[in-house]
This record gives sequence, C-alpha cells and structure tokens, in this order.
Amino acid sequence: MLATAVPTDAAAAARLAGLEAEVDRLRGLVADVQARLPERRLSLCVVSGEFEKVTTALMLANMAAALDMKVTVFFAFWGVEAVTAGRRFDGKTMVERALTLMRRPDIAALSSHRFNFGGLGPMVFTRLMQQKGIATPAELLETARELGVELQACTTSMEVFGLRANELAPGVASCGAAQFLDVAGRSSVSLML
Repeated sequence: MLATAVPTDAAAAARLAGLEAEVDRLRGLVADVQARLPERRLSLCVVSGEFEKVTTALMLANMAAALDMKVTVFFAFWGVEAVTAGRRFDGKTMVERALTLMRRPDIAALSSHRFNFGGLGPMVFTRLMQQKGIATPAELLETARELGVELQACTTSMEVFGLRANELAPGVASCGAAQFLDVAGRSSVSLML
C-alpha cells in the first residue's frame, strides 16, 4: 500500500496562493493580448478624387457600417474633393485660388479616371446608376453620414490646397495623419484607394 502525504494547512495555503498568483498573471496576459487585438473596424484612406475610387470607398464604408463595423474614411490630397461643399476664394493666396479652381466644387462633380470626356463620363455613370437603382456618390455620402461613418479630411491636404473648414461638406471633420494612423492601427481592415 502506498502512503500519500496529506498536505498541511500551511502547504495547501501556499499552493493555493501560488495558483491564484498564476491565474492573476494569466489574466494579465489575456488582457494584454485583448488590448492589442484589432477592433471590428474599417479604415479607408482615399487619396484620389476620381469618381470610381470615391464611389467604391463609400460603397465599402456603407456596407461595413451596415454590418455594424465602426468605419473611418480619411480623405487626403485630391480625395478631399469628395467631401467639399462648394468653393470659396476670399482670404486665399493666388496659388490657393488656382488650386481651388482646379478642385471639384462637390461630390457630384467628380471626374472619371478612364471615362471623363469633359465631365460627360461621370454624368453617364450617375445616370446609369440611377436607372439601375444604384446609389450615386452623393447619395452614398449622405448614407455614410446617416450610418455614422466617421468622415475625416486630412488637415495637411487642406492646408496645401488652402481648403477651409467652412468648405467641407456637412458631417465632415478634419484630422491629421497621426490621428488616422492611430485609428487604422486598431482596425481589423485598412485599405487605401
């Protein structure tokens, strides 16, 4: 017959304390891993103001928002064209005025990459989309606002173009690249268009 040692109260207490310490350490590790897991979030960086790319970005943003994902769309460089609401010239330098003239006044006036023909291409695409019951870029932007998509214009791009906050479309805020990168770094999906 084998003799088994019966632990004393002190030995059992020490063993229990060791196990509790190990559980606490493991909980800390799990919390650390969970803190580093990406959020269920889509981050899009739109650097082009072209009809096709802006339309695709907004379609993806709206689909992700409809699937209960958090969504941030960062419009940089020519991408800011998609989130402007008119053009203003007062208080701008000569170069800023020239850039303002080059920039599209709003999302309805975006140019097409392959099928522009002086603005005819986007008008044809918009008409086809309407006939087929597909949302236009302007409608997609409005839907994005309604779904709570965070629409951000790059402050550096705004500075380069002389774009003022009062020229942004309603519901569009501005942020810097570092702020966007912080969000993108926590996102499960990050894309650039």
